[in-house]
Amino acid sequence: MGKYKIQTVWSSLKKEESIAIGYIRAYLGECSDGKWVVVITDSTWEESEVLVVNNRVTATKRIRDRGFWTRMRKIFPRKQ
Repeated sequence: MGKYKIQTVWSSLKKEESIAIGYIRAYLGECSDGKWVVVITDSTWEESEVLVVNNRVTATKRIRDRGFWTRMRKIFPRKQ
């Protein structure tokens, strides 16, 4: 989060039957410079793919193209 100066983070889930917990996550982060960071984990949760894009529409499309659910949940910063 420090490298890209991320201010806000959302997450989305994708059902994955091959692992015990049953899902994997994708994260969408809004950077302070107006860029968007997409982080997609694999089914082992050991590797992740990081993409930097120019706008939220493109970032969300990349997440949904990979089969993640439409609903995005804000996870950072949390409400006080």
